[in-house]
Amino acid sequence: MLCAPLLAHGVPPLSNTEFPDSSAPADAIDQTRLTRLLGYRLTRGELQTRRMFLDCVRAYELKPVDFSVLVLVDANSGANQRQLAEVLDVSPPNLALVIARLIKRRLLRQVRGRQDRRMQHLHLTAAGKALLDEAEAAVQRMEAQLLQALGAPAERALLRALDLLARIEPT
Repeated sequence: MLCAPLLAHGVPPLSNTEFPDSSAPADAIDQTRLTRLLGYRLTRGELQTRRMFLDCVRAYELKPVDFSVLVLVDANSGANQRQLAEVLDVSPPNLALVIARLIKRRLLRQVRGRQDRRMQHLHLTAAGKALLDEAEAAVQRMEAQLLQALGAPAERALLRALDLLARIEPT
């Protein structure tokens, strides 16, 4: 197990006297051990980026998964729910709720398959396409700000590193 409880490794729990004074200002907290951890630093960067992304899509009354579904359906008109669930790594029942919400908002429409009448193919409506175009432009502006802050060499290095991390198989 990658993240086994500390007691399993013979490390005793902290006593009450080992906790830092909670009245100390945040900048007085020693974070050295945490900031040495890749997972912690990735999480901090992800949290900030996620906040910015949430603000962008929330302005269009979308959730991140809504935005992702709209982008995928726009790029793959006629895709079905099973395909989207697999790509997004979302359970089909959870994705069904997302799709129902987008259909109710008239952003998506379902078309029954010609060969297999049980299959539902998804397409953007005109309203869905218009909303997606606006939301995607806002997201692209936000990402441009992030990438500008990094600079071109750091951007390329970060994207390369993220691609490598995404390919690591857990042991």
